[in-house]
Amino acid sequence: AMNREPSPAPEPMRPADDPGWASYAETILLVHGPSPQEVDLARPLGARERAVFRAAGLPGPFGLVTSDNPRGRDSTPAENAARRERFAAALAARGVSPVRVDGLSRDRSRAEVGVALPWPMEEVRQLAREWDQSAIYWYDGEAMWVIGALTEAAPWRLEPA
Repeated sequence: AMNREPSPAPEPMRPADDPGWASYAETILLVHGPSPQEVDLARPLGARERAVFRAAGLPGPFGLVTSDNPRGRDSTPAENAARRERFAAALAARGVSPVRVDGLSRDRSRAEVGVALPWPMEEVRQLAREWDQSAIYWYDGEAMWVIGALTEAAPWRLEPA
């Protein structure tokens, strides 16, 4: 057997290290439930949004993770596709069949494919760190939060005007 050094812990990030940090509050979520529905994080979350989450099988708190664009930096479509395949395989190996939730830019020119996991927040953050992600979204049953994974930042409650 080859002796391999354990891989070093990823370097922590600051919000300024993630070019998309400020735009997290403006993301549109595409929730792939029985019929795909959009949830606009720039608007307050209410009964309609909770119903969309419930219909997709997310009745309570959950975290959102992507494998796309590690460390908030754009990868090529081919790199993201390969990462998604490995991510899906890693989740399937754990017996997890997550709900797909994509994050779209306001003009819909960008999309990150993600998954919603009704796990404890720390487990979702750990998975995000394993996939080199800056942050996760965390839904606590009422509000959406941006929680740092690699990024060291205070939890950020999205409170649309």
